[in-house]
Amino acid sequence: MRIDAHHSANEQYTLAHLETILKRNRFERSLYVGVPPHPLPDFVSGIIVPAGFPTNHPRVCGVQVATLAEVDLVPPDIPIDLDGLLPHIPMIAARFPGRTLVIDHLGFPATESWPDDLAAAASLPNVVCKLSGLTRFGEARPYVRHALTLFGPDRLMFGSDWPQALPAYTWKSNLAAFTQAIGAQPIEVREQLLGGTAARVYNLQSSSEES
Repeated sequence: MRIDAHHSANEQYTLAHLETILKRNRFERSLYVGVPPHPLPDFVSGIIVPAGFPTNHPRVCGVQVATLAEVDLVPPDIPIDLDGLLPHIPMIAARFPGRTLVIDHLGFPATESWPDDLAAAASLPNVVCKLSGLTRFGEARPYVRHALTLFGPDRLMFGSDWPQALPAYTWKSNLAAFTQAIGAQPIEVREQLLGGTAARVYNLQSSSEES
């Protein structure tokens, strides 16, 4: 089961548009990040809402935070997506032991301390990472290979970050950046990266609940 673990949509680039792209590339499901539109199509298996947004929607499976103050707003027992907070992850993990923490966009931006910051985060077993928005890195391969070494495929997941990079980079451009970065891999590794990790981390059911 292939899952795009990180995307959104807007008035110009709609979920109906994305659905045709996913089907063309044999992706069956996805995770929407942001305030969810209504109605939600069935292929959106989970929603990762912004901090402070109600989490009572049946498909909410995570909360995204972009500041340290927002971490306190996340209800217990729900994964926390961390956007731009890579250097702070050890401190967040200490404050919230056992909580599932998800690094968005491979910890972008790639600062001078990025390799060490990613290693510190990977040393914590409850931290996983999204290989999303890879076109932000330019040549993504060294960054992805570093992440693979640190996390292994069972703590990494592909996300397109569509449509954030448009029009410069299409959904397919992001998939190509991912494919080229990971290189030749056994089918078991690819299955983890392209869906297995996301399904486990976000506890996705076999079929979407009706909204």
